[in-house]
Amino acid sequence: MKFLLPVACALALSACAFLPSPEAPAYQRVDIAGETATAAERAACDAVGGSISRQGLLGREHCLQTYPDAGKICSGESDCVGTCRYEADGTAKGKTATGTCQVTDVPFGCYAMVEGGIVSPVLCVD
Repeated sequence: MKFLLPVACALALSACAFLPSPEAPAYQRVDIAGETATAAERAACDAVGGSISRQGLLGREHCLQTYPDAGKICSGESDCVGTCRYEADGTAKGKTATGTCQVTDVPFGCYAMVEGGIVSPVLCVD
């Protein structure tokens, strides 16, 4: 009987070790309808941990967010919340490679994407 209490305590403590760890927060896209964010759009952006900044050639406001898997090694878009990017020169087109998951949700810039482990041609978006 005197061993029952220590055994019960040990079982209770060991159960805590198997609790699932909290996952990275899910990405929730916040679109800005016009050239400038409204107060409601700014509040929605703040609520998901984003920040309003001007992006692209037209300089429209955008809710800038970091993806939860930013920088993770990937071989295609299905591995990432955003895109799987190959951040090098254009000489890797068609070659087998891994990329890294897009850091932020800003679509602008020049980059190649990786899909199925193959590097696409460089794409420039603005």
